[in-house]
Amino acid sequence: MKTFLSRAILFALVSLGALAQTPSQKPQTGEIPRIQGGTEEVVLDMVVRDKKGKMLTNLEKNDFTVFDNGEQRAIKSFRLIQGTEAIGGGPTGAPAKLDPLRQLRLITLVFQVGDANAAKFARDAANELLKTELAQNVYISVMVIDFKLEAIQPFTNDRDLLKKAIDTATAQVANHVADNNRVRQQLAVLLGRPEAVGDASVGGTTAPVDAPSAPTNGPGGSGPNGSAMAAAAMQQMMYDIVQNATSDAQTTWSRATVYPLLDLVKEQYRLPGRKTILYFSGGFPLQQDTEDAFHTIISTANRSNVSFYCVDTTGLTTWSSNANAVSALKDAARQSAQGVGSSGKGVSLGQAEAEDRAFEAGSKDTQNNIAMLSEQTGGRLIANTNDFRAPIRQVVEDAESYYEITYSPDIQKYDGSFRKIAVKTDLKDAKVQTRAGYFALPPNMTMGQVLASYEVPLLQALDEKPLQRSFLFQSAVMHFRGSQGPVCQVVVDVPVSGLTLEENKQSGYFEGKLAYVAMIKDGNGQVLKKLKQEIPLRVTADNLAAYKAASHFIYNESFPLASGRYTLEAAAIDIPTKKISARKSSFVVPAENGQLGISSVALFRSTRAKDANTKPEDPMLMADKVITPVVNATLKKAEVETIPFYLTIYPDRKSTEKPTLRMEFSKDGTPMGAGSAPLGDIDAQGRIQYVANAPMSSLAPGNYQVRFVARQGTEQADETVTFTIE
Repeated sequence: MKTFLSRAILFALVSLGALAQTPSQKPQTGEIPRIQGGTEEVVLDMVVRDKKGKMLTNLEKNDFTVFDNGEQRAIKSFRLIQGTEAIGGGPTGAPAKLDPLRQLRLITLVFQVGDANAAKFARDAANELLKTELAQNVYISVMVIDFKLEAIQPFTNDRDLLKKAIDTATAQVANHVADNNRVRQQLAVLLGRPEAVGDASVGGTTAPVDAPSAPTNGPGGSGPNGSAMAAAAMQQMMYDIVQNATSDAQTTWSRATVYPLLDLVKEQYRLPGRKTILYFSGGFPLQQDTEDAFHTIISTANRSNVSFYCVDTTGLTTWSSNANAVSALKDAARQSAQGVGSSGKGVSLGQAEAEDRAFEAGSKDTQNNIAMLSEQTGGRLIANTNDFRAPIRQVVEDAESYYEITYSPDIQKYDGSFRKIAVKTDLKDAKVQTRAGYFALPPNMTMGQVLASYEVPLLQALDEKPLQRSFLFQSAVMHFRGSQGPVCQVVVDVPVSGLTLEENKQSGYFEGKLAYVAMIKDGNGQVLKKLKQEIPLRVTADNLAAYKAASHFIYNESFPLASGRYTLEAAAIDIPTKKISARKSSFVVPAENGQLGISSVALFRSTRAKDANTKPEDPMLMADKVITPVVNATLKKAEVETIPFYLTIYPDRKSTEKPTLRMEFSKDGTPMGAGSAPLGDIDAQGRIQYVANAPMSSLAPGNYQVRFVARQGTEQADETVTFTIE
């Protein structure tokens, strides 16, 4: 059965490589206004309009009250920024000139459209921006999201270049989207589910359709009833195909949107002042594996003074924007209902996945997600209209003129929690437009880093002495040789037995969450590689005991790393209880001198068949199988028959002698014996991959170490591995 857990972990494993990053260097451009905590201050920009939408530019500090996490805070400074001046900012009330960098106003146009109608809508709206009177200090760039973020035009105020870039960005669209939507909706109507009118493709638009005539003749019988049954079966099959494709598209679409948007905002801290992103899209769904990254976009945008103005390219619609969510929920309910009273019948894939569909359906209100992105970053959503003149003019006004206030948040503990900001005024009919809040991050964690909320307690835990050890958690780095030099593999191993799974009465599942951070640092303490992820855990009540007893979350990733001495720092958190375990270890990547060498030795729990995502250079790939390693394994004698070891020997190609391998066993520090093992031939990569299986029956409980010694002529190389038998 394909469960949500298996899909969630699959996507978690695929995405970790994309999320791994090295903290950026600090910019050299001077002061950077951003939301920050501690003894410094929160810098907050806001726009104020009256009930008719007219910007109010004559307000004073006493007109506003600021609340941080529900507590009122005194406003330290207040000024109106207009063009090149700050009004009323100094202690004497005299205008204060701004830094030249802060006089810049940056607007990024981002297009993500999926059909010709959406493309035309976005193009018309963007060209409306070019018709406004832009100040000389306003610079605009043009980008496209097409599975990744692509630059079309760097920042410029040349209108001709911008118009050309807008045309380019909206020219190439998927024209087949409309046909797919038409077929999907026709089938939904025929099958009695006319609610399925939403679009499952990126930024696509389509209108409801009338039901087509059902065929009265066809295969499956000579009479009308036989024909109708056959037609219904064919329609149901086609509808299920399209719905399954829709579900897969939702996942792909979500990831292909959220991570490019995160890439877009995470570098914008480098320039001060208010930055605007005008995002043209029909909206996008969220999945469990993208929800955290979505909130990280909002947090990062708020720290970097980036405001999203999302333009819904579906335009003026006559049906609900959450049609996908309604359709998904109803379809899940239908599949579940089919399973009631069906004793003796097989369970369909749709029934098996019904809970998963219902679980995720609430995130498919695509307009709601872009509305949240806009409102929580101090921007606004432009939707349900075909007239862009007034809203686009307001976008330009917001970018060129806004209030900036500062206050001290008085944070007592940097715990990474989200702190809500509220700015209130007693002025009648005045509407304040500002950011929703920020994460309480220490000052040394805010500059140039994209941090998820779960990272903060983990990074803080790695600075504590002694390190927390609340549950079993292992991490290690193994070394190998690659075609271009040394290759390392980080392994994170968390037994599920130490994690908390709580019953969700609504879904009927037991659920939990695990998050981790793993960093490789060089001898100077610089982070060379960082891996991180939040993993949802979900299991039925029937499988809970077995799942907790035997399951592990294991993640491993390989990458090149030069020879030298390094440190691995890793921490994991059981999110329901906030319990943390952290580990630090040193490791050495040996130099490659062409002589005999041996890789790290890995114990492994299982293997899986290689697939399209398997890299040919993966050191754990052996023939058509990929090995899943474990770290410092604890094995139960009653449950395991053999202990499998995996290693690779790298012979000296200049030597004519064949390498040999010897294994030396010791238990609790006492030698037990040794033996030689036959080796196979050298493969095309110049290596010998080797798997050994030690019988568990001959080993008593205790702590073991096995030393593997490779010899070739006068050369020798060795590695050890440890494990425990209970």
